[in-house]
Amino acid sequence: MRNILRKFVVNILTLEARVILSRCKPVIIAVTGSIGKTTTKDLIYSILSSKLSIKKNNKSYNSEFGVPLTILGLESAWRSPLGWILNILSGLLKAITYYLAPNTFPKYLVLEVGADHPEDIKRLVRWLRPEMGVVTGLGNEVPVHVEFFKNIDELVEEKSNLLRALSRDGQAIVNRDDARAWEMRSESKAPVTGYGFSPGSDILGSDLHITYSNSGEPTGMVFRLDYDGKSVPVRLSGVLGKGSAYGALGAATVGLELGINLIQISEALSMHPFAPGRMRILAGINGAVLIDDTYNSSPAAVRMALDTLHEIKSETGFPSRKIAVLGDMLELGEYSEREHKKVGEWLRGVADVIVCVGPLAHIMGESALVDGCEKRQVHFFATSTEAGDFLKTFVQPGDTILLKASQSIRLERATELLLADPSLASSLLVRQEKEWKSKK
Repeated sequence: MRNILRKFVVNILTLEARVILSRCKPVIIAVTGSIGKTTTKDLIYSILSSKLSIKKNNKSYNSEFGVPLTILGLESAWRSPLGWILNILSGLLKAITYYLAPNTFPKYLVLEVGADHPEDIKRLVRWLRPEMGVVTGLGNEVPVHVEFFKNIDELVEEKSNLLRALSRDGQAIVNRDDARAWEMRSESKAPVTGYGFSPGSDILGSDLHITYSNSGEPTGMVFRLDYDGKSVPVRLSGVLGKGSAYGALGAATVGLELGINLIQISEALSMHPFAPGRMRILAGINGAVLIDDTYNSSPAAVRMALDTLHEIKSETGFPSRKIAVLGDMLELGEYSEREHKKVGEWLRGVADVIVCVGPLAHIMGESALVDGCEKRQVHFFATSTEAGDFLKTFVQPGDTILLKASQSIRLERATELLLADPSLASSLLVRQEKEWKSKK
């Protein structure tokens, strides 16, 4: 019964959203991938919103529910039947309003499209009909959300449906550095523009490095962006990791395709406020630095985060210790045990202290011990709150603490306990809505 009601609500909201698209005809920019969708989408919005009338997904609304809700300008009603009824009625009113006044709807939509199950993207793009498709990357490791697919190839095939949906008059924008993503370009009838840090990229990034304060704490990143014989510096504040730099390159490519110049793009990127839980730099207790990457997790994203943690030490004498707080990586299906063992093999020489949260993360810690880490370095906890309570008494001045896990581990609870000013948690951390806070 519940599935029938769910399908009914999805179909009604989708119908209302399709009425708006059919009448208002916005240019749709769709973003997919297994790494960096939300960051790229948000950066595209920052670049385009200064010059164009544009709307984007709320948060990570990228599903069969989330995309129609975004188009209709509505919030999720979570588990409230009354809330969904009100959403349907509000959606009907908005559909009528925009039908009567189509010029009041934004001229551009930038939308994430995700795939948890086979045909998720195929169903969405069938009615979205995007003009531009951006593929952020799938990584060399096992992608997240592979659990309900037969294998990795089937997931890649599903992501390819975005490029197949583009017409010859459209535009495909693909991460050239990501082998799986770049192979997908053959599925596009539209012209393909590649971005990345590798030679041959149409939009080329280079000289990416971390920036530091006078006292040695990381403050962000800077890199050079080259296009058509022109070059600009790009500064990203309050965030770390190559993933965010790739998001900036992908967003810059969209901006260039739509006629925005390099200077304007660089300025927009320098002012972009990065979303919580995605490699954000936060002030921690006892003068520690937190790298908050608690939104979600996957093997490729963990690898990138650990590379960043390692790079911080290699550039300066800061920090005194590096602490990796890692939780379970979910939705990996048959690959789960193997991938958690693999992460454990990446930790020696990168983290001085390893904090494992959850039963699957326990596999990471055991693997790290087998790989040569000492017992005193590795700590195991069942919950994020337990890990946070331990770290509150363990953290020393100068420590840098990376926190990363899949969302069900709720590692933001540990981050909150480590904030220099916990009263700022609602604005700094992910999943601070009352619906999330009430979950155990």
